[in-house]
Amino acid sequence: MPTPLPQENTFDHLRRLDGEHVGYIHMAPEGGFVPFDLLHRQRAEAMELEDAESLLDELGLRMFTENWWLDVDGERMQVLIQEVRRDRVHVAPSAEGAIAKSADMRASVVLLLPTDRLYQQELP
Repeated sequence: MPTPLPQENTFDHLRRLDGEHVGYIHMAPEGGFVPFDLLHRQRAEAMELEDAESLLDELGLRMFTENWWLDVDGERMQVLIQEVRRDRVHVAPSAEGAIAKSADMRASVVLLLPTDRLYQQELP
């Protein structure tokens, strides 16, 4: 199971450009700032605040346009991320044979965060 997002000394990071919530920054007890994405995944080790902010600004929401898979009893199912909340993510299976990315909204799955069942495609 991934390391949970620390509850204490963690704040939302809003992208300067448009105020969009793009992640979380944890103030590490030993110093520095640790960036976490919206899925509560740690994206780097402790660093300067400006560097953590820049990393999350660059990542932005584009991570949700990439290919994602859900582990369902050891089988891979391609999914689209529908919605992300502070404590959960909603995903839906990708529709087979679709030209553009589309999802079967009737088969939506809710995962509590953090989760080890959702992952991005590994490139060969």
